Amino acid sequence: MSNAIPVPGGDIAKRPLQFFWLADYSGSMSGEKIATLNHAIREAIPAIRSAVASHPEVEIMVRAIKFSDKAEWHGGSAATPIDNYVWPELSTAGGTSTAKALRLLASELTIEKMPPRGFPPVCILISDGFCTDPQSEYDAAIDALNSLPWGKRAVRLAIAIGDSTDYNEAELLKFVTHPEIGLLKADTPQKLITYIQWASVAGTVGASAVKSKGGGAGPANHNVVLPAPPGPELVFGPADVF
Repeated sequence: MSNAIPVPGGDIAKRPLQFFWLADYSGSMSGEKIATLNHAIREAIPAIRSAVASHPEVEIMVRAIKFSDKAEWHGGSAATPIDNYVWPELSTAGGTSTAKALRLLASELTIEKMPPRGFPPVCILISDGFCTDPQSEYDAAIDALNSLPWGKRAVRLAIAIGDSTDYNEAELLKFVTHPEIGLLKADTPQKLITYIQWASVAGTVGASAVKSKGGGAGPANHNVVLPAPPGPELVFGPADVF
């Protein structure tokens, strides 16, 4: 059943869905990793557009946070409609201040800043390393997200890049709000491309299927249903490993 809201004149009132990529651009992401990330997100944009084309009531508003030694907006702080969004080329430098990125995200998920009738926001965290902020800062940033009604209701997925020794799985899982999905592990370029596109499209479609509660952030996102991610068929030879 459609969530479309008719308005006088026969038009459809759009409900916004805030979409965030949180992209690690630390020095360890240099070379093939950052090149693949740039390519994968650019490929995901038209895939998201196509996935929501039959849902004119949904307005996808996109922003990106980049983080290394600090966290800042990538391409500007203003949310941009998906039809107009262009991913700027991301290069690499510095450490992995994931906690700062989560704090910046949390600052945008407050009741005051989020649209009252919006769909649950979609937040995709992509990283290849351990957070270089103190553990206490990372945990406090996760707590800040979880203390917000929209932070709890958000579709929060995480993609880890590289070998399992390169990143802290338990740390990244703290960000994830769908334990049935878990951490998406991309140790090859093709897996990274596939998981970025899958997470972006599945998260958007799942969140946009949620019916409006009519006035606030509502309960946590237990009513956002996501399909299973691509499975073991994503197997490639040693030459493909990051």
